[in-house]
Amino acid sequence: MAVSVDATVTSKGQVTIPKQIREKLGIDEGTEVEFILEDDGSVKVRPKTPAMERLRAVKESLSKHDVAVEQLRRESKTEWDSHYDEDAA
Repeated sequence: MAVSVDATVTSKGQVTIPKQIREKLGIDEGTEVEFILEDDGSVKVRPKTPAMERLRAVKESLSKHDVAVEQLRRESKTEWDSHYDEDAA
C-alpha cells in the first residue's frame, strides 16, 4: 500500500523524513539514504545498503553461478595495479 505524507523543504534544502515513513523503511539516526530521480520526475528515497553488505550479496550471487570469485578478484587487482602504474609513469 502506498503511503503519502507531506514535508517541507527548508532554506538549506533539507527535508525531515516523516516518522511514519522512517518507521516503514527502518531508517534510524545515522542511516544513510539514497535518492533516485526517475525519468518521469518522481524521486525514490531508500535506506542505503552498506558497501560490504552489497559486496557480500554480489559474491553470494556469483557463487550460485559457478563464477570463480577469487580469480575475478585477483584479475581485478592486477588491472587496477597496472592502471595506477600507468598513471605514475
